[in-house]
Amino acid sequence: MIQAVLTERQGKIQSITVSGHSGSADKGEDLICAAVSAISFGICNALYELGSDASCVVADNRIEITVGTSDERTQTILQTMVVQLQTVMEGNETFLTIRKTEV
Repeated sequence: MIQAVLTERQGKIQSITVSGHSGSADKGEDLICAAVSAISFGICNALYELGSDASCVVADNRIEITVGTSDERTQTILQTMVVQLQTVMEGNETFLTIRKTEV
């Protein structure tokens, strides 16, 4: 299962960590993993290209996005990621979960 964990402070996203594999199909044929990977890497690229100071760390089966200085543009990009992940999750709750925590 893929797990996305969002950490928020006062309604603003501070970090998003995506980890795991969906297990919905064989390796190389898993459309849910492909969708989540494309969303995650696309958001990291957008943050970088648009000059956000958010950091993206990619490790084995894990992408961690951490916000430095939170500005409106960065929050909009991260909220876009949340909406995209929620869209993938619809009808696929067995393979992807999203959890929000407040700090």
